[in-house]
This record gives sequence, structure tokens and C-alpha cells, in this order.
Amino acid sequence: MVLIKKTIKKILVFFGFFKTKNLWPKLSEKKKKYLVQNVKIKSSLETLTDIQNTILNKQVGAYMRFGDGDIFIMLGKDDILHHANKQMAKEMREAIVYRNSNVHKGFPFHSKLFGYENGMSENMHLVSDADALRFFGATYSLIDLKKIYTPVALHYLATFDQEACVQFLLFLKNTNPIFVGNMNLSSELLKKLFSEIHIKTPDNNSYLEIDRIENELIQELDKKKNVYQVVVVAMGCPGRILQKRILNKGFNVYLFDFGSLLDALNNDNTRLWIDLAGGIENLKKILKKLDN
Repeated sequence: MVLIKKTIKKILVFFGFFKTKNLWPKLSEKKKKYLVQNVKIKSSLETLTDIQNTILNKQVGAYMRFGDGDIFIMLGKDDILHHANKQMAKEMREAIVYRNSNVHKGFPFHSKLFGYENGMSENMHLVSDADALRFFGATYSLIDLKKIYTPVALHYLATFDQEACVQFLLFLKNTNPIFVGNMNLSSELLKKLFSEIHIKTPDNNSYLEIDRIENELIQELDKKKNVYQVVVVAMGCPGRILQKRILNKGFNVYLFDFGSLLDALNNDNTRLWIDLAGGIENLKKILKKLDN
């Protein structure tokens, strides 16, 4: 399965459907040295602890997970699942730039150069030093270099520390969160992980429906306008734009970006890391542990 997915990616690159990274802004040697000496990425446990404390203290914030696709979109290039346009690129830049003391932003910087957690490897959350530098080249002037979180906290713990993953998922479930995400998520999984409220999004090009998605979320939030609420988002790159929009509207909310672990729990093998983590069967052990 891993070999098949690698082959598919190479074919997509060949035909231009998956963009290579050779057109990204480059860093000077001086800036590279500064970044290597000063950047520290918070670990998965540190990241989820900070998020949990923010929610417990009922502080407005978000966990925003930016990947290479988000940066492609900001630069006006297509992601595999999303066609870029000028407005989307503008909004993605706004999301990357957005700052708030309780916004926890993750970026794809895990590498030998900038640090990684035990067990990370190629296609398992670890990028090459060259790619990490390219990602920094596109974003370093836009982000808070002193506050960088891992973008794969749940994914990593689901593989290497399932007990910690389960504890956080139980905490998240107890907040009775609104779920904004893939229309194909099973109702059983929705109730087990979140609540019965599901604002449905398409599984690709969800930015085309983002106004409708935003309006439906606002309608739900308005039902308990004076109460602190948690929203779980799982709609790909446009999810970061939705988080930015809701934060800008001043809602008393924390928006948590879940990520592709949800695909595996929904019997959908969408990423190479899922195979390397032991496949869907291994990751779905988490669901059984939630019942214990």
C-alpha cells in the first residue's frame, strides 16, 4: 500500500496535479542559521496540554494545523484536493498571519534540522531539511517563531502513545463539541467522538461552499451565544480559513482542527502515515479504548 501511494504521488507530480516545491521563496544563509538556532517545535504532549488548559480556562482560541497544501494555496498554487484562487490565497495568508495568545499554530517543520519526536520518519510526519527550509521560506516573516506547535499532535500520539491520545479525545468529547467536517463521517463515529451536531462539508474543494458552512456554524453558535463552546473542524485546508473567519467575528469559542486521524477512524485510508502507523486496524483500537 505504501509503495502504491508513493507511485501515485510521482504520477501526479509528472502530470502537474501535485506541485513540486521548487518555486517557493528561498532563505538567505543568515536567516537559515538564525532559524536553526532559535526555532523549537512544541511536542505533541505539550501541544495538547496547552490546548486543554486553554479550553479549561474558557479562553478564545484555536488549534490551526498548516501543512504544505495550505502554503501552496497561500502562494496561489493548487493543493491535491483544492483548486486555488486569488480570494482563497488571500484568506489563507490571513489565517497564517492571524495572531492571538491562545491560537496554537502547527506547521510542517519537523525535520532533522528543526527537531522531531521519536518514531517520526519519512512519510510519518518527518519532512526533509530542504522541504522544511522551503516551508520556512514561505512563512517565517508571517508567523511567531517563538510559538510553533506540532501540527500532528493527535496523529503522533495515536501511533506512539494511544493512552495519551485517548485521554485527550475523552476530554474533547466531554466539551460536547460542534463538528464541522466531511459529510461521509458515520453518525456512529460522530456520536462517539463529538456530539450529534454535524455541519457537513464536501470531501474536496470545500472552499466553494465555505460561506454556507460558515453561516450554518454561526447559526449553531448563536443558539448558545453566551456560553463558551468548542468546535471541531475537519475539512482540509479551507478549515483554517473557517477558523480565522469565526475568530474574527468574536465568538466565545475554541476551534480544534482534527486532521486525517479522523479518516482512519472512519475506515478511510487516505495518508501514507496511516499505513506506517499499522493501518486502520491499529488506529481503530483507540475507539475500543474510548469505551473502557
